[in-house]
Amino acid sequence: MKMKFLLLTPLFLAACSMEHTAYRVADITLKDNQPCISVNNDPTVKSGHAKLLTLSLSARDSKGQMQEVWKQDNFDNPSYTIQAGQCIPVKYQFSRGKEYSVTVITAQPEDKVATKRLWSGSFRLNELAPE
Repeated sequence: MKMKFLLLTPLFLAACSMEHTAYRVADITLKDNQPCISVNNDPTVKSGHAKLLTLSLSARDSKGQMQEVWKQDNFDNPSYTIQAGQCIPVKYQFSRGKEYSVTVITAQPEDKVATKRLWSGSFRLNELAPE
């Protein structure tokens, strides 16, 4: 038993040193009968320098699987600056009763790796609280 523990210890220590990119919770409310997707509570966003790299929407299909239905990909040329608590524009026609999942990826352009943040959330249009 001690031998197994000694063999596994280096693996656990190596895993601890790997970069950990935690998902943050996206804020999703209802504004003008449309979902308002926003991000908050992160220094990169609060500084006013975070850019939108990717925003993707998935919807649950008839088989119960989440399928991507819309994506805005600005990874190579991010131009939209994220403002804390401000709605991110989404040009998608949502349906009431459908379950959606959203993923937002932000970063500061000069350092896309160290400042990359992943935000996620899920919602149903008819269950969102008004802003």
